[in-house]
Amino acid sequence: MTDDKATSSELAKILPVAAVVPVHDATGPIKRGRGRPRVINPKPTVDDLAYHAEMQVRRAEFIDSDPIVSSIQGNRESAERLQKLQLEIAREAASLHFSRIDIEKYGKDSTQVSSRRIAALKDVASIELEIKKLGQASIDVRGERFQKVFRFLTEIFTEAASEVLDSEQMDLLFNRLGTKMDGWEDRVQDLVK
Repeated sequence: MTDDKATSSELAKILPVAAVVPVHDATGPIKRGRGRPRVINPKPTVDDLAYHAEMQVRRAEFIDSDPIVSSIQGNRESAERLQKLQLEIAREAASLHFSRIDIEKYGKDSTQVSSRRIAALKDVASIELEIKKLGQASIDVRGERFQKVFRFLTEIFTEAASEVLDSEQMDLLFNRLGTKMDGWEDRVQDLVK
């Protein structure tokens, strides 16, 4: 035997007869058992690993840029967070509505999609009720309604000060007031929590 590949006749001279017979001939035909054959996944290549690493980075960026995640990470008011949640659920409900219409075009059953949409709409309604409850119990100083009241009070204060003070005193008062009022929303928000 000069090379690594030996012929069957050479192997028959060296090995006993039983070892020369192929296994499938000795045992009969190999039968596959029940179920699917086992899938052996190949070892990932360098390109596969690079792709998966890039997808993990993209997933992390997408998650961080999500409006719900960013509203929870920031120090925002509960009502504002609930509104963002409500908006995202409403978007998903609209997407389900679109899917239902698309499924019905092909004459397929859309009851499962409809039930998911109904559940999403119920969530939107329950969030709306929670926002109403929070609105009665707290004050949103950054909200539009409170800002209108604040502007109204500022205008009244300006009118009253202009009747009593001269222009130099008005400038001094409003400069000092502007300095003192920096970040007033955060300070008031801490008071009403």
